[in-house]
Amino acid sequence: METVYFNGKFIPKDEVRISPDDRGFLFADGIYEVVRWYGKAFYDMEGHIRRLKRSLGELMINWIETEAFPVVAETLVKDNKFENSPTMVYLQVTRGAAKRTHYFPVPEVHPTSYAFAFTFNPDEQSFIKGIRVLLRPDIRWSRCDIKSIALLPNTISFQEAYTQGYKECIFVRDNLITEGAHSNIFFVSENTLYTHPESNYILSGITRNNVIRMAKKAGIRVTEEAIREDELGGLQEAFISNTSAEVTPVIELGGVTIGTGAPGPVTRRLQELFRKETEALKG
Repeated sequence: METVYFNGKFIPKDEVRISPDDRGFLFADGIYEVVRWYGKAFYDMEGHIRRLKRSLGELMINWIETEAFPVVAETLVKDNKFENSPTMVYLQVTRGAAKRTHYFPVPEVHPTSYAFAFTFNPDEQSFIKGIRVLLRPDIRWSRCDIKSIALLPNTISFQEAYTQGYKECIFVRDNLITEGAHSNIFFVSENTLYTHPESNYILSGITRNNVIRMAKKAGIRVTEEAIREDELGGLQEAFISNTSAEVTPVIELGGVTIGTGAPGPVTRRLQELFRKETEALKG
């Protein structure tokens, strides 16, 4: 029986009961976070906690159990006997249940928290060969820096990509490539690594931040500057990054072949560096 975390308790999943008045259900008034387990530990749990706190702060949700999340996540992995499998832990926190009003509940209500662990099969073929991705206008709101559960524009765009056989949908806003439906994107041009700078138009990805750190340490020039859509034909490499895909090469974007149409040396180097760090977590 699957064990989940719900409002401070570890219980069987089929015992979870969420109020129809929960603001997550009524308004998508909540945030989420996802961490990855690598056999003995989570990758950059500290970075995930910092982002979790930031998202909660931006939405003014006071969830006092934030510091306990690392223990909650590890307990879910172990209680469900997922220690030896590629595993993710998903956490969602909403403002809680209250009468439906556009203003926040007065007095403040206790947030609803829900977390669960699940195993998955990493897409090794995409990691090796690279992926094709769709390019579409960025139809999302202007606070993409908050890891909000209000993801309808992301899911609609990703569904279009999925039904056409693409692995991701990358967004373009005012001719600038921003990020993907559930990933950040990097490009290589003239031996320089480019990615959209942190702003309200992208999510500050944990993997993104670590890739930038690794690249700088390895002597790869990094420029946090957006690439224009009309520059795609002149790029040598591209890759996406996120918690599940790690560093996955992009060989075609919006019908444009990137470089030679095969993963490039900078991408391969960063894959190697990332795998070295995660292998160390497996003990």
